[in-house]
Amino acid sequence: MALTLHSTQSTLNRPTRPKDPNGISRAVRSGGTGAQTKADRATTKAAYVVWSTAWKTTFKSSGDHSTEFTTAGSGITYADD
Repeated sequence: MALTLHSTQSTLNRPTRPKDPNGISRAVRSGGTGAQTKADRATTKAAYVVWSTAWKTTFKSSGDHSTEFTTAGSGITYADD
């Protein structure tokens, strides 16, 4: 899975809060088919949901909100990677 941010979102950094833009819906795959791109987006969105849930749990218990959307499970290369 190798997704990159769409050219209109190329300056997005890895999200640190669930409300931050994540670029998943417009991420593009270099090579492969449209179906593979959709599958990669779905996999990345699933990882984002897991991260978002964990972020909310951590924030409610400790107030910490510095955890970035993890590289593991995220098929997108962000500007700050």
